[in-house]
Order: sequence, then structure tokens, then C-alpha cells
Amino acid sequence: MMFDKIKAVTIHSEEIMKLVGRAQELTRGSYDLYDQNYKPLSAILKKLLKLAKQEGEWYLYFDAIDELMYLDHRDNNYAEIVKYAEVYYKDSAQHMDKEIPNYPDVPMAYLNVWIYDKIFDAYYQYYQIDDAKMDSFMKKYEEAALKYGKTYAYYWAELNLSMLYRDVNRAEAAARNFLVYEKEIESCYVCGHLPYLLHFLLVGQDQKAEELMLDYIHKNIPKKHLWCYKYCQRAEPDSMYLSVMEVCVRCGRKESFLYFYNKYWKELPLETRCDPDAGAFQRLLCAFAGCFDQLENDLKTAAEWIERENKDTTVNNMYTCMELWCYFTLLDRSGVHAVEISLPGLETDEAGQTASLVVSDYMQEKADTYGGRFAQVRRQFDYGFVKASYQKCFL
Repeated sequence: MMFDKIKAVTIHSEEIMKLVGRAQELTRGSYDLYDQNYKPLSAILKKLLKLAKQEGEWYLYFDAIDELMYLDHRDNNYAEIVKYAEVYYKDSAQHMDKEIPNYPDVPMAYLNVWIYDKIFDAYYQYYQIDDAKMDSFMKKYEEAALKYGKTYAYYWAELNLSMLYRDVNRAEAAARNFLVYEKEIESCYVCGHLPYLLHFLLVGQDQKAEELMLDYIHKNIPKKHLWCYKYCQRAEPDSMYLSVMEVCVRCGRKESFLYFYNKYWKELPLETRCDPDAGAFQRLLCAFAGCFDQLENDLKTAAEWIERENKDTTVNNMYTCMELWCYFTLLDRSGVHAVEISLPGLETDEAGQTASLVVSDYMQEKADTYGGRFAQVRRQFDYGFVKASYQKCFL
């Protein structure tokens, strides 16, 4: 629920309290309510930002920025997170340290780290954020984490960034520092530790990664954190296997990918593996197995992903298009040489069909565009290696 600490803060404005109450009503229950009520919640939060700033309700103001960024993250509206990051930098510098002592009953200082965490999710995947901007941000994030607490979150981000760049030394250093601060984790234990688990695949310690994966799946974690299994979807076996295999592919570890694929993924029920709501990587796994039972749904979903690409990050679009490139190549190899799909700029015949390999080339070109664009601004990102890894594992 939004603003779960707000009762501890005295709000004098009746209009503000009504808006807070409405936001709480719309999010009381499952996290799916954030998605279902995105538009009204976004409008409420933006109005709250304006009113809270006018009234000098600074805890509520920064809490609303955090909630808005979380809402946008769930909707893949990363461009808006980037926009409000600049608002946060300015207002935090002017008001944060001065106002923290005025709110002794709420964790106002931690809001800085949570906001930096959400900004990171957008920054590290955007081609508009070049090396200079990214390096500057990470320095500010580290300073904030060391100053305000919840320092583990910064090293969680460092682990993710090192995975994106395939930087083994950076990953190992981040992992060591993460362990120093991991006891600070009060949120989901599995989500908080997942990058730590995955970094073992990057550095070639597959057995350690497998052990941790099974520990998390079988709830072999500290008892005080067991509550997270009530909510965490990433701790489900299928989700955990997907995360592990995805990293193996992106790091060029074909043998490791096939190990987890054959030992764990293929043992799942078909209805789990061919989930109609699956992401692009999971659908690619179905194609890899020669299963196209959901083809009509896959085509519809692929078109929807391309239609919404302007709302997603450079890296997310790159991976989605790369996975669709492989998917349609495998579809053609399976004997389905033409499909009915509507994509911007793609010609179809009188029956509305296009050759599967033409769609594959279309997706490959898009992946190359996004990957090349990102590689130009991030000197450590090797798009050619990533593309070759997908080709090696799937084609």
C-alpha cells in the first residue's frame, strides 16, 4: 500500500490527506493494483507533489517521488523516472538534510536510497545516459548510500551494472561489499540477493550459483525473511530458472545454459513453460524446444511489444528484439515460413502475411540499432559479444 508510514506524520492539509487516502485505497491489497490503477495513481501522485511542496510537507513530498518512480517502473515508463530524477536532485539538495530531523518517526533518510535505486533502474539501461552521466550518478549513489544507510542497495546496483558490462573484477568487488551490508535488507530477501546469486555465473562459479538457486527456491534462508515467499514471484522455480538461464546466454556460457535448461527447465510442466503471459526470453525457450502451440498469441504479443517500444529502455528493447530475431528464425526452421503480423514499416502480401525470415531480419535490425546505440555511449558494453552469444546458444 502506498504511504504506509504516513500515519506517523502530521498532515495539516485536508486536501492532501484526501489524496493520500485515495492513493491508499487504490493500492490496498495486491501489487497488481498499481498496474490496474496506473493512470489515476499517477495523477494523484503528481498533484500530491505540487501540494506537498507548497505546504512544506517534505516527507510526503519525497515519499511521493519514490512512489511515482515505483509506479513508473512497473509500467516501464522509464523516461518519466529520468525526468523526475532531475527534480529529486534539485529539491533533495535544498531540503533533505535540513528536514530529516523534523520527521523523527519515519525513515525519511532511507527514501534517498530507495529513490536512487529506482533512478538506477532507468539510467543503467538508457542510451541517453552516457558513461560520464552514469559514472557521476554511481558516485552520488554511493555517497547517498554511505550517508543515509541501506548501503547494500548501492552494491546491488553495482552487481547489476557489472553483469551488464560483463566486468568480472567489478562484480567480485561488488559481491564482497554486498556481503558486508546484506544484513540491512528488510525487504524481499530473494530479490535483494538475486544479483549476488547471478554474479557467480558471470565469474564461472556455476555450482555456487546452483546451490544458492536451490536454497532460495526451497526457502533455505534466514527465518526472519521467510515472509517474502508470500509475495515474491522471483522465488518461484520457473522464474528462478529463467533468471539463471538468461544470464548464462548473455554471458556467452552456452554449456551452462544447456545444463540448467536440460536439468531444470525441461522438467517443468508444459503449461508453465508455455505461459501465454511469458516474456520474450521464455517464448524463445519454447521456440528452442520446437513448441509453437502459442503462435497466434506470440505474434500478437510481439506486435504489441514493438508498438510500445518507445516506452521501454534501450537495453530492454535490444534484448526483446534479439530474442524475437532468434524466435522467428527458429519458427522458419520449424517449417512455418510465413506469418500474419502487423509491424510498422513491414510490408505484407494480400493475405496480410510476411515471410518468417523477413520478420526475423526486421527484429535483428532493430536489435542492432538499439545495441549499437547503447554500445556507442557505454565503452564497456560489447553488443557484438551479446549478439554472438544469442546466436551461439539458439541458432
